[in-house]
Amino acid sequence: MAVLWRGERGAARPAVDRGLGHLFDAFAPFPLDVVPVPYGDDRVDEVRGQLRTVDGVLAWVNPIQDGATRQHVDELLWEVAADGRFVSAHPGVIAKMGTKEVLFETRHLGWGSDTSLYRSVDALAERLPARLEHHGRLVVKQGRGNGGNGVWRVELAEPGARTTLRSPVHVREARARDGSGETMSLGEFVRRCERCLSWSGVLVDQEYQGRLADGLVRCYFSHDEVVGFCHQWPSALLDPEVVASLPDRGTPVMRGADVPAYQRLRRLAEKEWVPEMARVLGLAAGELPVIWDADFLHGPRDEGGEDTYVLCEINVSAVWPFPPSASRTVAANTVARITGTLRPG
Repeated sequence: MAVLWRGERGAARPAVDRGLGHLFDAFAPFPLDVVPVPYGDDRVDEVRGQLRTVDGVLAWVNPIQDGATRQHVDELLWEVAADGRFVSAHPGVIAKMGTKEVLFETRHLGWGSDTSLYRSVDALAERLPARLEHHGRLVVKQGRGNGGNGVWRVELAEPGARTTLRSPVHVREARARDGSGETMSLGEFVRRCERCLSWSGVLVDQEYQGRLADGLVRCYFSHDEVVGFCHQWPSALLDPEVVASLPDRGTPVMRGADVPAYQRLRRLAEKEWVPEMARVLGLAAGELPVIWDADFLHGPRDEGGEDTYVLCEINVSAVWPFPPSASRTVAANTVARITGTLRPG
């Protein structure tokens, strides 16, 4: 089995071993040879030859990394899968669940929120003004990205007034860790989105969540089973004064699936949301990736004072690090998929 990542050819393991080291170790009890395969867009033929010698591929390649996209690696993985080899995450599965479009397709589920989808800049120009007038503040996301790339908070500079493409808006990208942003016309923001639409295919907007300061809970899965959690506190889309008032929560810690605080979220995800997502997207449980995660923001508390959760995004392309305790499950599911002892269904 090949473990593929974007890196220098000849590297024995990922240069930044933030999570795959314990996965390599988890394969040790299985009768399976693990072949490290660093990937580069300039070495596709070389990598293709290497992948022809294996029975399966686990791939970790970000949608955007060092100025490169996944175009060439996705084409290669489609080819490898068409030859009958197991691939996770399969680029076809990524296209269904690993892009921001999933927020729109599953908006009616228990994790959903008020979300709109745009496939052209004309549609964005036509419908975004009314959406922004209604909400006052939205989060706009390009179809594919990572590390806050292509995620903006867009807020009316003059709330209450009729909103047009000439209306001024405050725009902040999630990559701006210092809370900085720009004021521009809504029309200028729409024009800037044209390039994002051209390469990622879609844009979505999502209502801004008022409890963003409470952080997000990253829920890790292998197929349809929760295998861990990590509570994180992203601050890029918060107002600077809110960030300044927050306590220091320290470094986020990855935890196993049995943490008591997240058992309600686990039940909802395993019993309701993920099976329903799979049905909506036309995926069997056994076709889901052997490692993926979903980021949940805190929604309004319900009548009983319980937390509700809003899906922020699903990460499939390069999920690392992930909880070390999940590695054995990931390894076992991978072996089962390669050997055919786990059938999609």
